[in-house]
Amino acid sequence: MAFTFPEDLAPELYPLAWLVGTWRGYGILTYGETVPEQAVYQEMTFDHDGGPYLRQTTTIWTLDATRSQNLDFETPGLEGAQKITPAQIWSTETTYWRPVGQEQPDADDADTKTPITSLELVSTDPAGHVGVWEGWIQGPRAQVGTQAVGRTRTAAEVTQMSRMFGLVGGDLMWTQDMAAFGREEMTSYASGRLGRVDAPEEPSQDGVVRVDDAAASTPVAEPGTESR
Repeated sequence: MAFTFPEDLAPELYPLAWLVGTWRGYGILTYGETVPEQAVYQEMTFDHDGGPYLRQTTTIWTLDATRSQNLDFETPGLEGAQKITPAQIWSTETTYWRPVGQEQPDADDADTKTPITSLELVSTDPAGHVGVWEGWIQGPRAQVGTQAVGRTRTAAEVTQMSRMFGLVGGDLMWTQDMAAFGREEMTSYASGRLGRVDAPEEPSQDGVVRVDDAAASTPVAEPGTESR
């Protein structure tokens, strides 16, 4: 699918332009005994209002096992999304990405001369967490980590998180590690492979339930660790 440069994008966001749009696909959640390994349905949208920042909204659904096929991580994101059916919302999150500076890579870096853009992010979820992140983006790769994680009195304990994003074969690949539930070390929690959606308002093909419809017709499940 051809990428069209977003209209009215602030110049500060040009290094992030490849993220803009809606991405849909599948992934894996797992966190030791706390979160048993499971496949999930995922959607991320990166949009803007003309200001020098992006807004990312992320939703993850558990699967209806009776209506979902087995997948492997070689399946393209959109193709995988058409083979699985969302059941209940597991987590949601809103994050703001703000570029705050740019520098050239080291002179001896033979791989790329693409400038490195520094990032500051703020994330929030409905289960009581606020994250302050720092990181960078260089070409179709980004890496961020929390500098602080605040939580409400009743929210689950999450002390640190890191995420990586990359554009691979036209798909958005991402991973998250975190330290939570009393663990001090960072441990893998989530990963995903998502394809860019050309017209997110249109129904999915092959009779798969639309995410919008599934979210409207099912109650919100007990959220996972990403949104606690």
